Amino acid sequence: MKKEIKILDFKVEAKSAVPVYEQVKQAVKMAIISGYLEENDQLMSIRELGAKLNIHPNTISKVYYQLEMEGFIYSRQGTGYFVKVNPEKFKKEKHELFKKVTREYISKATRLGYSPEEMLDELKNILAEVSPDKQIGKTGRIKGEE
Repeated sequence: MKKEIKILDFKVEAKSAVPVYEQVKQAVKMAIISGYLEENDQLMSIRELGAKLNIHPNTISKVYYQLEMEGFIYSRQGTGYFVKVNPEKFKKEKHELFKKVTREYISKATRLGYSPEEMLDELKNILAEVSPDKQIGKTGRIKGEE
């Protein structure tokens, strides 16, 4: 029985300073690293993903090629592209991706006029909303684990 192809649900920002192919590549990596896409899951075809995102299939082809060279996916002739799970690689990539999004957050918050202390307070508030069972204490650690 053929496994259903999971739909990647993200948008490409045409006006972003980040090139379109890089946005797509990061979104696919995130889906893999986060576990949404699992070992041997089939990716959307080049044409399907291109049509869904309204971008040229050559761009998707470039993304898939780079992800294959980086060891995130593999191809089967005539069948398509599939997820390749490598826990060691993912741990490093996950950390790098976290650092990147954190730097982006800090940069944007700083432009909005937030001080480091205000950013931490806001983060604590948001974490309390998202994970009410994991409250952050004064030391910055999760309560009960301090």
